[in-house]
Amino acid sequence: MKRIIVIVLLLAVFGVLLMNMSESQTSTSSFVFDTPAYQGNKDFQDPDKRAAFADAWDKYVNRYTVNAATYNLSGGYEYTVPGKTYVNPKEYPDFFKDAAQIPVRWEAFPGRVLYYLKQKFIDTYGFVEGTDRMYKMVDMGPVAYQAEYKDSIVYIPKSPCNPNPDNLKLFDPLGPRGWLDEYCEMGIMRNSAKKIKKLHFTCENPEYYWTMWKVDPNKVLDIYQKTLGNTNIQLEDLYLTDAKGNAVIDRTTQLPAYNPINKWNSGTEMTDTKGGAMHLTSPPNELQAEIVLAGGGAVLRSYNVEENADANTLICCSKYGRRFRHSDPHIGQNVYQAVQEGLEVTLLNPVGLYLQEPLYQYFELPANAPKYAKIQDCFKFVRGEVHNKEDQLPYPNNMILHMIMEIPESWDDSITLEDIKVFGKNIKYGSQVMETIKVQLAAAGKPASVETKALELDCTADNGIVGVDYFVDANILKTSIDSYNKLNIYANVTSNITQVAQGSTVDNLAVVISNVVDKFGNGIPPNKFQPENFKISFPDTNIEVTSSYVGNDPAYATLTKNEEYTFNISVKVPADVSVGQYSILVTNNNFGLAVPHMIEVVAADALAK
Repeated sequence: MKRIIVIVLLLAVFGVLLMNMSESQTSTSSFVFDTPAYQGNKDFQDPDKRAAFADAWDKYVNRYTVNAATYNLSGGYEYTVPGKTYVNPKEYPDFFKDAAQIPVRWEAFPGRVLYYLKQKFIDTYGFVEGTDRMYKMVDMGPVAYQAEYKDSIVYIPKSPCNPNPDNLKLFDPLGPRGWLDEYCEMGIMRNSAKKIKKLHFTCENPEYYWTMWKVDPNKVLDIYQKTLGNTNIQLEDLYLTDAKGNAVIDRTTQLPAYNPINKWNSGTEMTDTKGGAMHLTSPPNELQAEIVLAGGGAVLRSYNVEENADANTLICCSKYGRRFRHSDPHIGQNVYQAVQEGLEVTLLNPVGLYLQEPLYQYFELPANAPKYAKIQDCFKFVRGEVHNKEDQLPYPNNMILHMIMEIPESWDDSITLEDIKVFGKNIKYGSQVMETIKVQLAAAGKPASVETKALELDCTADNGIVGVDYFVDANILKTSIDSYNKLNIYANVTSNITQVAQGSTVDNLAVVISNVVDKFGNGIPPNKFQPENFKISFPDTNIEVTSSYVGNDPAYATLTKNEEYTFNISVKVPADVSVGQYSILVTNNNFGLAVPHMIEVVAADALAK
């Protein structure tokens, strides 16, 4: 019976969702989403490129804020709360005035390692060796650890919300740094004696670099070289290539596309010839995930005091992240509780993930350190701000994007980081230092001026919402997901907004959908998928769409196998369509609505030819 009610309500809100999505998302609001820690102002000295980057970034954050603000229109049961719960500040440019700040901090060390693996390591090897092996696994990753030790410790339940001890998988996410899934990743550099001489910690999101790459690839190269301290890095090293080394060309720039897990941003080990931690790469570690997660946390669920008081139970209900991480359950619950208290919320500008200064009190310097030395001397904050400036919107605590730990040049050159103690033990692994680092985001909340009806959902209410996983040029998608790159598994496929010019026809755009279920919430397998039931459109625009299902193409086999279904579309954009962002809508004729993605219409002469 509940399921029938949900379906009816989903259809009832269809018109509301379309009204929110249909108009161009180009805003005349005075509010602008700033770059994380205002870093864009530092990275671009050229005023034209700075303006282009700022505009592109503002549009990117707005795209996912629109998604988050409409998240709670998916259907459910009436429940009175103030306002819209999650707010887009472009619609309320004065929202931050007198709003309460809600900082949310968590430990950078992977919470899922502590939950699933720590006790197993200790039970198997004893406290000292078991703890040592845990740190080593976090430094090297589960794939490398399993290859070296070949034990069963690093296997975990496939389904964290419905664990079955007989249904296990290797600790994930996979990828060069996938297991570091708390929005903080590290790079470790050693000297000739294999002692740790430098540690990099970054929380910069990959979207920043995708956006910057489209504006100026050489600026990305410059930042890589300066931040990682390595002039061996070359522009072509950063290209997305196929297995034969051919660069994939971005239609909109006619230049090679960017590879987020290139040789200089891959793995935890850093040398002069490869490796580095420039920005986040783990699949969950995206800025869009932070924004959509906050939107998901603002959706009130059928309230059970005992269940929803637990962050990990709530996350299984709302499906906005991974259980037992330090980050996602904590973020979602903080937003959820703010909404329960009658607040409208949004993420504080500038939206970002920020490292906090280490907990210095847990470090101990070696006896041969300089007389007046302190542990703070060993940390450099090379991107972001330790504190924001007086002329900027107040932001709580630190706004650090990238920090480096190394021994100062003025110290005795025999000293390495391994001579420093943390929590009473000499540093042997980078992950020991990670335990002293917090990551933070901040939300803002204020009481709504009016009361409206929101919808409280049960935990199955939005099972029928068709998700648009990717909307991207087909050539970039195919290369990204091929067996050579596997960006859909090891990192993320580009999240840049798909751009088309006024008066143009663009072919070979790929739209990948997921969460395709029947009326009972059961996933539809490839042999029962009926593509004719799906329609792709741009509501209330005269953009024409022609689509065909291509999920049987071997190039998309890895997606289809996972019940992600690919359509190839061609769009014809009339010359009179206004410049701006428009939502793409995928509807299932039988059941469900689509979470919106966007297309950006630009001026006829704006794209490279």
